[in-house]
Amino acid sequence: MNSRHSWLGRLFAFLLFSAVILLHSPAQAQPEPPPGMIYIPQGYFQMGTSSGKEDEKPMHFVFTPGYFIDKYEVSNKDYEVFTQATGHQSPKFWKDSRFNEPDQPVVGVSWHDAMAYAKWKGRRLPTEAEWEKAARGNDGRLWPWGRKFDKGFNFFFVNIFGENDNYPYTAPVDYYHSGVSPFGLYNTAGNVWEWCLDWYDKNYYRVSPEINPEGPQGPMKMKVLRGGSWINSIEGIKVVKRARNFPHIKNEIYGFRTALSSQ
Repeated sequence: MNSRHSWLGRLFAFLLFSAVILLHSPAQAQPEPPPGMIYIPQGYFQMGTSSGKEDEKPMHFVFTPGYFIDKYEVSNKDYEVFTQATGHQSPKFWKDSRFNEPDQPVVGVSWHDAMAYAKWKGRRLPTEAEWEKAARGNDGRLWPWGRKFDKGFNFFFVNIFGENDNYPYTAPVDYYHSGVSPFGLYNTAGNVWEWCLDWYDKNYYRVSPEINPEGPQGPMKMKVLRGGSWINSIEGIKVVKRARNFPHIKNEIYGFRTALSSQ
């Protein structure tokens, strides 16, 4: 009972603090996003969960400065411009008809490939905290569209395994309009796992800073991936789910989107 009261007390204090900051902060015009990106304003959001896997715990509040993030996953069309301009190696599944339509997300790219593309664009990969905030919003929802998932409606919301979602493999990056995040991002659940900037540590949430966490100090073995993919179940694409892999790995379920600091 004491621990429950303590948690409720911290939550009340956070909400009160947020309300005071909001009331006393001068209104600021939002910066104009670069083409294809969305501005995510500074502020707190709920990260993690109190009831999921151990690496998703504990639920905690995180503050991020304002930043920009891609509205869509990077597409084959986008990535081809990069390879032609730089001579960078083509993706692993470039000639696979299941994955090579221009508007499908690029797959078969490693974390290093994703970073090279982002740097070429003058950007970077999103931190894990930035990714979750952009996908989840500020109300603690479990999927980008809300707290519930009604089976049968996935045709409009998400691309996952074994469901009637109209695409057996990856879907176009601008598909599933009903499944966008509170900030307007497409496919932050399902379609492809997305590489993040951070190194992975299963216990990081227990020690991460409250202000703008950027992951554990590296180098470590694996990088974070978020969002789930076309082979996952509905439980596997919750916005709190964390995956990881070695940064050199390339497969048909990994893609990415880019981010950019606003200052």
